[in-house]
Amino acid sequence: MKTVVILLLAGLALAGCNSRQPGAAERGPVISGTVNYRARMALPPDAVLTLRLLDVTRPDAPAIVIADKSIANPGNPPIAFELPYLPGDIRTGRRIVIDARIEVAGRPRFYAENPHPVSPESVHRPHEVWVELTK
Repeated sequence: MKTVVILLLAGLALAGCNSRQPGAAERGPVISGTVNYRARMALPPDAVLTLRLLDVTRPDAPAIVIADKSIANPGNPPIAFELPYLPGDIRTGRRIVIDARIEVAGRPRFYAENPHPVSPESVHRPHEVWVELTK
């Protein structure tokens, strides 16, 4: 009986390893940088920054989410970020962008009007992502 329970727990643990994004324990490649905005205003403590690494190669299809991350109470700009991704997700011939938005009290406050492009050549340098105040 004890062996069956151990095998079941091991199976459940392995099932969770099928995630597309690397976990904190796995140190894979990351895209790093900052999110900035020009408006002269501080973010309240209930602000949430959401970043998504998207493959938008096919304009006639929905974007493919490569990685995403939310940061609660991100502070004020420049807001540092790291987005882990899997090797091979960013390659030549693909159109990859970083999309960013900031919500306050569950409502959009800032968004990336033009998502920030990422290429295999630029992936290892810091990225500066700009967001605009919603209208």
